[in-house]
Amino acid sequence: PRGLGRTRCEMEDPQSVSNLMPHEENKALSQPTRDSIGNAEVFKDIELKAAEKKSSYGVAIAWDSIDLTVPNRGTGEPFQILKKVSGVAKPGRVLAVMGPSGAGKTTLVEVLASQMVPTAGKVTFNGHPWDPKMSRLFAYCHQLELFRPNLMVEEHLYINAKLRMDANSSEGEIRERIEEVMTRLGLLKSRNTLIGAPGIGGISGGERKRLNVATEILNRPSVIFLDEPTSGLDSFLAANLMAMLKDISKGYGKNSNPVTVVAIVHQPSSEVFNQMEDLMLLANGRTAYFGSASGLVNYSKSVDRHIPEFTNPVDHFINSISTDPDRVAESKKQTEAMLDLWAESKSNREVIGIVKKETDEKEFQRISPKPVRSPSMCMQLGVLLSREFIDRRRNKFLAASLIIRTLVFFLFLGSIFYRVGSDVDQDSITNVVGALFFIMINQAFTFVIPTVQTFPKELVLFRREHKAGIYGLVPYYLSKVFANLPFDVAISVIFTPIVFYMIDFNDDPNVYGGFVGVLVLMTLFATALGYWVSSMAPNADLALVIGIVFVVFPIIPSGFILRIDAVPIWYIWLREASPFTWAFRVLMINQWNDFGPISCSSDDIDNGRCSEDGGRRVFDDGRAVLRQFGIKKQDEINAPIVLSCLVVAYHIAAIISLMIKTRVTERSLSK
Repeated sequence: PRGLGRTRCEMEDPQSVSNLMPHEENKALSQPTRDSIGNAEVFKDIELKAAEKKSSYGVAIAWDSIDLTVPNRGTGEPFQILKKVSGVAKPGRVLAVMGPSGAGKTTLVEVLASQMVPTAGKVTFNGHPWDPKMSRLFAYCHQLELFRPNLMVEEHLYINAKLRMDANSSEGEIRERIEEVMTRLGLLKSRNTLIGAPGIGGISGGERKRLNVATEILNRPSVIFLDEPTSGLDSFLAANLMAMLKDISKGYGKNSNPVTVVAIVHQPSSEVFNQMEDLMLLANGRTAYFGSASGLVNYSKSVDRHIPEFTNPVDHFINSISTDPDRVAESKKQTEAMLDLWAESKSNREVIGIVKKETDEKEFQRISPKPVRSPSMCMQLGVLLSREFIDRRRNKFLAASLIIRTLVFFLFLGSIFYRVGSDVDQDSITNVVGALFFIMINQAFTFVIPTVQTFPKELVLFRREHKAGIYGLVPYYLSKVFANLPFDVAISVIFTPIVFYMIDFNDDPNVYGGFVGVLVLMTLFATALGYWVSSMAPNADLALVIGIVFVVFPIIPSGFILRIDAVPIWYIWLREASPFTWAFRVLMINQWNDFGPISCSSDDIDNGRCSEDGGRRVFDDGRAVLRQFGIKKQDEINAPIVLSCLVVAYHIAAIISLMIKTRVTERSLSK
């Protein structure tokens, strides 16, 4: 078929996601003129000819005189990206948006997808303005495909189906939808292949493009927007993908409505051009052509821009509206002339007339999406947890690096402080306390450093999925925490005996149990602190720097480097807010509170720490050591409570930071 429109299809399902009232046929548009040769059929087709009152056919998008002005990032002066752009996109058709770089293609599509708000003009959907309830009918395929590399194709689709489809869908319906999508987009052969990432193996570039589309059509949207879906593909794969998009535009199967497809296409081959149905060409934010792809040749002839034989028509036309760096002034003048020709043409006036009618809400019934029950927060958490567990299980490098790092540091600390706690005398107290202090620091760095890079590495993917309404922020965050928690705690528990018995701390079983408990609590606070820093940092490099600062600064007033009661008054807030202060206190109490008399060695007598008869000693027992460091008995209860509160506070702060970052991003995009 040719033309921008499509005769309205009768659908058997009266509960379709979009019902509208038909237009009256406008016979005045059926006469071709010189500047609309090749488009007469399109404007004839674009009129909806069905006479029945309750025919449903999908979602038609019309945009009328769209202007968009934004501040110039360098000068702050207003810069107009779109200028009086009008057009329509019909169900059952693929509209290709093309033009040279900087023409405003992506901006226009984002406006149509309601991701940006135009400065002037209006966009309507079946004649009605945007309603947030319509968002479930829309899908947006970004140019950059972002996937979890450690998931297989079918696993990825299953997880997305659980999150995107109606929560009332049965397991059989979900599996059937996945099979249908994989069959339609040629992904059956790669269903059990890891997605991978560019440069590290996995599925091919063409399969990544198709998987990107497959993900978005799981919930059968009525409108699909695609940003350069053919970029990076060879001519055969690009043409194959365009053919698939044409097939999808006809509907998802029996009794389903046709789909509106709008795609930005960059440098199409002749094979891709032959697959195109409708075409919109932009330059300098203005329309250079709007009509059927097959009508471009005749339109070019009508404005004395003949396309040479054996030349790709759209390439030739885009070259004529592009700026040539070797002749900037001349090419700009030519481009403006081409844009003015379209603006003054009869074809453009006919398009504007059709757009005016398409934006008249009296012609349509309001879009009423079929009620869909979204997955509950618990269901989202369960699905996301399964995704995180799969990712963690297959990310063997991350697990191995954490195990090796923990083992090496514990062996190093155990060997350098080897048996300093076996025969404690006045002189070796400092060594035992130093060992406790550095174990605490090691525990913090071991878990803070890898955690701070969690969100910056996948922030783009999270923003994309969260903005699409696939899942909430809280389930996403909790899935990260709960998936890593068992492994992190296990690492702390398993390797603790190495350092504890190599140093030969107090061998009382209660002391060992307390030591393990404190290290687990340290693990929890270190990961919580890491998540908080990760949620604030704009990128992974800065997250690492901030993480180190947030560990190093609070260590200084924690009680080892500087006595607790010697901290200046203006830093008391840092001492009390430092998790290291409370962790150090509880480690010290655990080691020294019930420690009996401390002996005197010959070195202690020579150095004056003890009298020759042992009657006078600097430290009589373990509690004297605690008094020396300003640690009180009640800290044994206070410290775990404060550390637990800090863990909760860090997690709450991380969620709030992510929430603010997400809202700021969405607000900036809408502007």
